[in-house]
Amino acid sequence: MSLRLRLTILVAAVFIGFWLLTSIWMVTGLNHKLTTSFDKRLQSTAVMLSNILAHVPQSAMAASLPSIMQANEVGTAKGLACQISSLHGSIIATSNSSSFPNNSEVKPGFHFIHAENTAWRTFTLITNQHKITIADKMLERDSLYYDLLKSILIPPALAILITLGLLWFAIGRGIRPIMLLTSALEQRGSEDLAPIEIDQPLKELKPLITSQNALMARLAEVISREKQFTSNAAHELRTPLAGILAQTQLAELTTGNKQQRALMQVSKSTKRLNTILDNLLLLANIDADHQAHTDESWSIEVLIKSIINEMIQDNERIAYSLQGKEIITVIPSAMVAIVCRNLLDNALKYSLPKTPIIMAIDSTEENLTINVRNSAHVLCADIPKMTTRFWRKGLTEGAGLGLSIVDTIAQNYKGSIILTNEENTFIAEFSVPISKNPYSLNRAQVL
Repeated sequence: MSLRLRLTILVAAVFIGFWLLTSIWMVTGLNHKLTTSFDKRLQSTAVMLSNILAHVPQSAMAASLPSIMQANEVGTAKGLACQISSLHGSIIATSNSSSFPNNSEVKPGFHFIHAENTAWRTFTLITNQHKITIADKMLERDSLYYDLLKSILIPPALAILITLGLLWFAIGRGIRPIMLLTSALEQRGSEDLAPIEIDQPLKELKPLITSQNALMARLAEVISREKQFTSNAAHELRTPLAGILAQTQLAELTTGNKQQRALMQVSKSTKRLNTILDNLLLLANIDADHQAHTDESWSIEVLIKSIINEMIQDNERIAYSLQGKEIITVIPSAMVAIVCRNLLDNALKYSLPKTPIIMAIDSTEENLTINVRNSAHVLCADIPKMTTRFWRKGLTEGAGLGLSIVDTIAQNYKGSIILTNEENTFIAEFSVPISKNPYSLNRAQVL
């Protein structure tokens, strides 16, 4: 069922329901008022005739009654029927209605009588000398009642029908922006993520259109990023694979030292390829595992010592300091280990030889901050690009995924990574909230 039809049915149900209730109330009141008015008419006519007959001599009664009845519309085709009888039961005069029965035994007050398939409503008044019965046909009452009923009900019913037609048109005009929005969405292709544009949208639709356009923009960004990621990954994998193929062919064609050097290059390219694949799998797992929390407690100092000991080359260059509490919860130790390894590996790889690498860990009740400093000169223009996946400066080694992985973890845990360069010292600061209700920046900050 369309929205237009549903709205029309709902409004029509309200209108018709209200009209039926008011009509029932009006019809009931009208029936009561008509019955009361007709009965008062019978009663007032009987009283009037009794007053007139009280002043008519008994000897002139028979000659005067026809003219008196005609003057008071008694005995006409659509008027009242009248019967006057003595107190002893003999009928003195009656109207010319052939269907009204001659019955002098009618009791005083209001009554219903039937004669010759005709129903009558009667009122009998007993005076000191006469018994006066005034009656009218129920058929005449019903005819007047139904005529009034038609005049009361038919115009509103026609007005409601016309109103529903106008309402159908008005609702169609009112929901036209919704139909335009629906049509715009239905006509879109599977790859069309352009913003939705509608002329003069409803005020109520603007938040929906805004949120829909924001969703489209996020989807376009994600798709673009995934395409770029796939392209970069393919390029990064192609380079070591091409090197492995070339060095393998060279090793097959040579012997001695040249063959050994070719095999060493194959081994080196294989290790680089393995590192790229490991980082890609790690990045995919981090992207899929948004903000995984844990209630398990672990020691930050034990973790740092273990990571430094794992680094075989140049680990003596690394010095660390720890402030605050040692036991950490909420964030898994595996995520912090990934951050520390990548920050230290980045510092070892791009710092000047034999220069110290300083790691400072500050753990409070609210935040965990890991600060890594190393000697290096980084251009300010390069700092915003360093968290971009597969970005590398020149011909440096690596896949360009280390800081991207750290940035992804920071985003997943509502934290931040801040990269700065101060007097030939490069600083990478990773910070995440470790309270039960974390709230922080959900993006990489670059100063």
